[in-house]
Amino acid sequence: MKRLEDILMEKRWEIAAKSASAMPLIYDMHFRKVLGEKYDEIERPIWTESGKEVNKLATALGLPLSNAIEVNEAFGVIGTILYGPEFKFDIIEETRDRVVGKVIECPILNRAREMGLDPEIVALKACMIYDKSAVENLNPGYTHRLNANMCSGSRYCEMVIERQIKPEI
Repeated sequence: MKRLEDILMEKRWEIAAKSASAMPLIYDMHFRKVLGEKYDEIERPIWTESGKEVNKLATALGLPLSNAIEVNEAFGVIGTILYGPEFKFDIIEETRDRVVGKVIECPILNRAREMGLDPEIVALKACMIYDKSAVENLNPGYTHRLNANMCSGSRYCEMVIERQIKPEI
């Protein structure tokens, strides 16, 4: 009989990450049948809260969060821990106040395709809400914007993390 210790750590992480990236899609697949469009409204606060948890994980890991570069790095580290090494990122532009990056491979998009689901329906809104919440909870001085997304057919997701501009009074 195999014991947990007999299974390579990399294999355990792969299994856990694939399960984690499939789970929200499984919920969507079944609850959307019953709730229809109301599902997105019900799901929104769940993803917002999930984004808040990213800060707790970053804090527990001692990740620095003082500027856009550090927020982006922490966001990527936590995302990869949670959803696995299928996440692939490229940086386009990087300053202390603004990072523009591309996600060129996404495990949630991969699971949606494997499950025969439309990623624009089952993943896009949730991803946007989660990303914005995660970044703004990692450092409330920064915000997240998605300029392009693979769930709608783009070759990559273009994400911008930048310092929030406070309106002058």
